[in-house]
Amino acid sequence: MFLLLLLLLVSKCDGHLFRYQRRQPYAPPPSDRYRVSPKTGVRIALPTPEQLQWQAQEIGVLIHFNIATYINNDGCSGQSVPNISLFNPYLLNTDNWVQTMVDFGAKYAVLVAKHACGFHMAPTDVKFPLSPSGQMIPYNYSINYSPMKGVDVLDNFVKSCEKKQIRTGFYYTVVDNNWLNVENGLVQNRTLQPGQVNITQETYDNIVLQQLREIWSRYGILDEIWFDGGYTSTLKNPITTLLANLQPQAVAFNGYGVSPNPVRWIGTEMGVAPDPNWSTGITNDGGDPNSPI
Repeated sequence: MFLLLLLLLVSKCDGHLFRYQRRQPYAPPPSDRYRVSPKTGVRIALPTPEQLQWQAQEIGVLIHFNIATYINNDGCSGQSVPNISLFNPYLLNTDNWVQTMVDFGAKYAVLVAKHACGFHMAPTDVKFPLSPSGQMIPYNYSINYSPMKGVDVLDNFVKSCEKKQIRTGFYYTVVDNNWLNVENGLVQNRTLQPGQVNITQETYDNIVLQQLREIWSRYGILDEIWFDGGYTSTLKNPITTLLANLQPQAVAFNGYGVSPNPVRWIGTEMGVAPDPNWSTGITNDGGDPNSPI
């Protein structure tokens, strides 16, 4: 038996009846990025399936190994271009790396393909014109011009990860390249330091897109892609298209605006994140659920 109760209140002012309505909390309109709690009106994040899969892995690894390792530096500060002969890890064993990951429970790993020095950890077919002469040269600040010629660290890394079911990804900084005299995504108008070469901005943008195509198309499905430092406005659209065509399933660190599956720096390297924490937005204090990027 159902008992239907209608709560009616009589207005003391004019005697008219009106239906009592419980006050509802303000509920912003829903979007494809969040739903609204019917009880509290709080926005609840709606991650993409790819973001959920990435988060469920919980433990991952960033292998920050590059030519800067041999100058005892996290990256290449200033205009430093370490001599290519320094890169000679003749005992390199990526199987050993991966076994260490397995031992502490990691489920995915990201390897640096190119950091701020400009040194590329894999063979690259890119050629480009110097400025102002127009002379064409190969991208010869790469592993194929080092003592490790013939080795593809990215390929070895991926194959080692596949043996242990570790998902893979690559870090490629778009905004810095000391060898090419690039800072914050822009070719600098300054005196070249030893080891640097001079190019135009158009040439640099083309190099980036060609090398991203190489590393996104040669090594299978990638779980994560890193844009450390983001990307420039001129490269936003072509990177968006390239990513959608070659690695649409990847989550993208600092990938807001170019990927539907961005993940964002939490704003600290201390391991404590703000709560709530949104993948959208470009702030480092918890993100912004209303941000279009």
